[in-house]
Amino acid sequence: MAKKYRIITYGCQMNEADSERISSILAKAGYQAATKENEADLIVVNMCSVRQSAVDRVYGKAKNLSELKKINPRLKTVLTGCILKKDRNKFRKTFDEIWDNKNYIDVLPEHPEGSMAYIPISNGCNNFCAYCVVPFTRGNLVCRDHKEILKEAKRASRAREIWLLGQNVNDYTSPADPSINFPKLLRLVNNIPGNFQIRFTSPNPKNFSDELIETMAGCNKIAKYLNLPIQSGDNEILRRMNRPYTAEQYKDLVSRIRKKIPDIFLSTDIIVGFPGETKKQFNNTLNLFRQICFDMAYISKYSPRQGTAAAEMKDNVPQKEKKRRWKTLNDILLKKWKEQTEPEKKIIVVLGPTSAGKSDLAVKLARDFNGEIVSADSRQVYKGMDVGSGKINKAEMKGIPHHLLDVASPKRKFTVSQYRKLALKAINGIFKNEKLPIICGGSGFYIQALIDGIIIPEVKPDWKLREKLDRKTAQELFKELKMLDRERARTIDRNNKRRLIRALEIVMKTKKPISPLRKQPLPYPVLMLGIRRKKEELKDLIRKRLLKRLRQGRMIKEIKKLHKNGISWKRLEDFGLEYRFVAQYLQGIIKESEMIDLIQRESEQYAKRQMTWFKRDERIHWIEDHEEAKRLAKEFLEKNKGRRTFNYPRDISVAK
Repeated sequence: MAKKYRIITYGCQMNEADSERISSILAKAGYQAATKENEADLIVVNMCSVRQSAVDRVYGKAKNLSELKKINPRLKTVLTGCILKKDRNKFRKTFDEIWDNKNYIDVLPEHPEGSMAYIPISNGCNNFCAYCVVPFTRGNLVCRDHKEILKEAKRASRAREIWLLGQNVNDYTSPADPSINFPKLLRLVNNIPGNFQIRFTSPNPKNFSDELIETMAGCNKIAKYLNLPIQSGDNEILRRMNRPYTAEQYKDLVSRIRKKIPDIFLSTDIIVGFPGETKKQFNNTLNLFRQICFDMAYISKYSPRQGTAAAEMKDNVPQKEKKRRWKTLNDILLKKWKEQTEPEKKIIVVLGPTSAGKSDLAVKLARDFNGEIVSADSRQVYKGMDVGSGKINKAEMKGIPHHLLDVASPKRKFTVSQYRKLALKAINGIFKNEKLPIICGGSGFYIQALIDGIIIPEVKPDWKLREKLDRKTAQELFKELKMLDRERARTIDRNNKRRLIRALEIVMKTKKPISPLRKQPLPYPVLMLGIRRKKEELKDLIRKRLLKRLRQGRMIKEIKKLHKNGISWKRLEDFGLEYRFVAQYLQGIIKESEMIDLIQRESEQYAKRQMTWFKRDERIHWIEDHEEAKRLAKEFLEKNKGRRTFNYPRDISVAK
């Protein structure tokens, strides 16, 4: 049995890149990745020393690992990353081994499709900023051969983003060819075929050249994003930090960048409370912060790091004052973000009949516009119902997060109210991550309940009523629903007893039809995209998908497993379509040929009912392919002039 490893990473993208490389080394050594720490035979902690709080986290983790070793004496622990000399000596007592972080840069990791590929172009730094430990934990600057960088970038060309990493990328010069500087390297990576964006971190304002600005403006794959650390807006503090530029030079640089790249998303790094920083000097930083109007900033309170020049200075700004200065800058940033991002919250819906290709289109749009997907399928919410419900698999997701899959047990009923509650929670989480929610599915009632905010009453199950209704046939139930709520009867699956009973239960208990129930629409603009398929084309797609599932044998195995795990035949039949007829086949009620014909016929009828529901909604834009959907989505997201669309990076700045 293969041994397992677990890597715990703290800190910047450089550490993330190192962890990817460590993972490749361990995989080649025969290890497999563990999902939990208590499953691992080897745990590697990749630490950060940029602030004392980061080091304290590792001390806390070391105690936890010591307890874990008591349970599993075979567990081996390793520490790597940015480690100060004083900490290295202490950690030798709690970790089995300490690995040098200079040994990973030439390892080529795997970068899965749709991922973010972190590619170091150099290691170490020669700048010796007064507050920074990087020269002491990573050593002097060592640049990679540009041919090795390009080799790794080509391997990563299916990634969503390629990040070029260095403590100061501006200092890059290829050891193989000194004429290849950082702008030239960017152009070489930009020429690699692939649908990826290029980002980089971190540059230093001291040598941010016009050539680099021209390259950023002229390369189509370079994201309109730049993290340009200022650290302080006061010239004296900058001098004491050993940052060789002035506030005036920084503002001039920003002006030149914005002139060439007007829509640049500009972030920065600032340290408040540096030794000796007066209130007047902080106000200079505050004024610069307001003048430049950064889109994002990573603000930190100064903490002394042993071995740095600043550690020899008197740390004379009280912690309370550091917190006040931090909050002053952060409040400005939050106000700007609130003004810019709140109106930009938008939602896209991808809908259509069964087998039309909704999941594939939603994934493509999510990759186009930095989105995450919320499923709107009344059967895909159930665990273990994968093949029969047409649930998207991990490979098909292509790295795009999906929500509202596998959230309920098939043994229990899952209501529209429950769906709406969980979907709203998922949407809020996606917005919090500064991404675009894409609702994808064919359950019209789920979509309407979510988008139009149909408030389904929390009707508690009436088991006596359900037992009484269950004695009736689906045809009898449908006839009764048609009398009580003609609108709901027009769109419901008339052969699905489970849904018919629930609809009747709501109508009978509330004493009013479902359709006119109270509404609370989402407060965001919504673009609804419907996939249009010709009748014969859709029949063919349904047939092909059905035969593929049957040839693979996985659908029948799945339904056998569900029954073995305690799901009754009756319950399986209530789920409708594939589950109903495969369950009947497995019980010997129908033959295999009958099963196939019934699934095909009922799927076609279901698709017809779906389209009946959707065609009533005049908001839906009917499209035939990805390009048409992409064009409409782009127009929708860019509708508000002067507002930014969903193009925010997941940025954890490399230590400067």
